[in-house]
Amino acid sequence: MDDRRKFRTQYPGVRYREHKVRKHIGLPDRYFFIRWRNTEERVGWASDGWNARKAADLLSIVRRNQAIGEGPQSLGEMRRVQEEARAKREAEKKRLISLGGLLIDHYLPHVKRRKRSWRDDFYRINRINSFLGHLPLPDVSPENLEGFKARLEDSGLAPATVLQYLGLIRSAFNFAIRTKIDGVFLFEGANPVKSVELPRPKGRRERFLSPAELDALVEAAAEFGWLDLRDAIVLSVNTGMRYGEIVRLEWSDVDLVHGVITVRHEEHRKPGGPCYINADTRAVFDGRERVRGEPRVFPPPNGGFMKNGSITREDISKQFAKVAKRIGLNRGVTDSSQQVVFHTLRHTFASWLALNGTDIFRIKTLMRHETISMTMRYAHLIPDATRGAVENIRPKQ
Repeated sequence: MDDRRKFRTQYPGVRYREHKVRKHIGLPDRYFFIRWRNTEERVGWASDGWNARKAADLLSIVRRNQAIGEGPQSLGEMRRVQEEARAKREAEKKRLISLGGLLIDHYLPHVKRRKRSWRDDFYRINRINSFLGHLPLPDVSPENLEGFKARLEDSGLAPATVLQYLGLIRSAFNFAIRTKIDGVFLFEGANPVKSVELPRPKGRRERFLSPAELDALVEAAAEFGWLDLRDAIVLSVNTGMRYGEIVRLEWSDVDLVHGVITVRHEEHRKPGGPCYINADTRAVFDGRERVRGEPRVFPPPNGGFMKNGSITREDISKQFAKVAKRIGLNRGVTDSSQQVVFHTLRHTFASWLALNGTDIFRIKTLMRHETISMTMRYAHLIPDATRGAVENIRPKQ
């Protein structure tokens, strides 16, 4: 503003100052004030929509309220009332957002753009919503979550799986805490999952197959006529490839001349790298027919396309479970972490390497582990001279 001088308007009690530089509709921008008795309050700039008439209307409201002794007695009080009403509306708006609404309308679209495994979250969200989805976000309490956790545990889910459900809810609340919609945070407050006692997953999978068990698996798969399953078993146990890597494998990734399979490096997936082809693996590739126009080594049956265009091959993992049950590999095994699943084949690959004396660093490379600590779980299987040292503990006379 150019100075402290105020100019009168045609409305008693309304005055303004002019900005020295800023213009509005070709004229100096004006800042309006209202004044009564010995009190003066600021109204606002002409460039923000204020004019002398609007300021006079405000002054009229204030004077009327003072005369009858009701309502805001000043412009400042009027603004506080308006702010309180706005805050109340925002609070009510937040209460209208349920946990189900957060998960489906806001969180799921967010993870779709960032996670390849978003479908896993989608299935978990359906189960969460059946129990907690109706609750407004402020009403989702640690007690509610403890009840949900108990229900999951009673249904027989492993602690690690229960932890995944609670982790999803925790991530959704963290997302809501930092996300604004129309200038309003989706949720304000502490993440309720922080006050929940999280389950402790059981020990890591230690079981691996014996050669006889592997042969029984391969023979049973062939007897069922599931040749894709048979080949996938042989490929996994001889290369350490994961289930997802096998079903995504393309012929262009298989170099039979140099004996190398290339697992591609892809964002949001496990580390890629080379896998080496031995005689058993080569026999798998030599025995498979290439399908015209299909780049994958294991084409999904019937095209294998879901409605959203994403490829699925759930039948191989289901076939594996049936074959494992048929030959009794999990008979009497109640600890889910020790049951034979498709991933047991990768664990068998590393365990057999260790039993054959392969050094731990080479196993790390072949397993494509990110850190050596992930590989050290196999170190106890590597034969060494230390064990034999105790056989001759007594000194010779």
